[in-house]
Amino acid sequence: MDLRNRVVLVTGGATGLGRAISLELARANMLVAINYSRSEDDARETMQAIEELGGQCMMVKGDVSSSEQVEKLVQEVVNRFGRLDAVVANAGTTVFRPFEDLDGITEEDWDRILGVNVKGVWFTAKAAAPYLKANGSGRIVITTSVAGIRPSGSSLPYSVSKAAANHLTKGLAKAMAPDVLVNAIAPGLLDTRWTRGHREDTIQNFLNSSPLKRVATLEDCARQVRVLIETDSMTGEIVVVDAGSSL
Repeated sequence: MDLRNRVVLVTGGATGLGRAISLELARANMLVAINYSRSEDDARETMQAIEELGGQCMMVKGDVSSSEQVEKLVQEVVNRFGRLDAVVANAGTTVFRPFEDLDGITEEDWDRILGVNVKGVWFTAKAAAPYLKANGSGRIVITTSVAGIRPSGSSLPYSVSKAAANHLTKGLAKAMAPDVLVNAIAPGLLDTRWTRGHREDTIQNFLNSSPLKRVATLEDCARQVRVLIETDSMTGEIVVVDAGSSL
């Protein structure tokens, strides 16, 4: 896909990895719709950064765990730009609990994490599908995690949700072919607001397990998202971006 003047919706696009993705795609001359639920100030800063690059951008508020809100925000994007060519389903949430702390996880934690990380991807893909198919060359890229490949990460429900997102990637790829290509990136530990609460020894253990002795950066992941939007020959793939730590 030639990315110039194509329209992309990035859910959770205001902060962390979503911000890096939004900026990377703006540099590729895509028109970027930044979805946020609570981080309005961050979304505005990201939009301003894109405009300073000479790009076109809009902010669109909505909680991806609500099908009604997702349908509304997708329609807002189409009303503004007249089309929708790609979606990056990046919005996510978690809680930080040791796996063995079964009593520390509430039913509300499960509902919220699965609601955003799994149902949110489904709602976004379903709402965007008619517009992505209309162009005959739509793209969806889902942000999952290495925690969905092996039990790890911030909590048990988070790991389970990302495993479900990995399987959903493959299911959507099959369901939406040949008009829409669906792939995912599975980052390892990243330097974001979610991971800065990790103990120093946890981060050091991750570095020790990496053959490259580093963590993947937000920019590493953002560039991979761009590759998956540009590709014409991959679908249903989970691309791990973790500096080799899962080897």
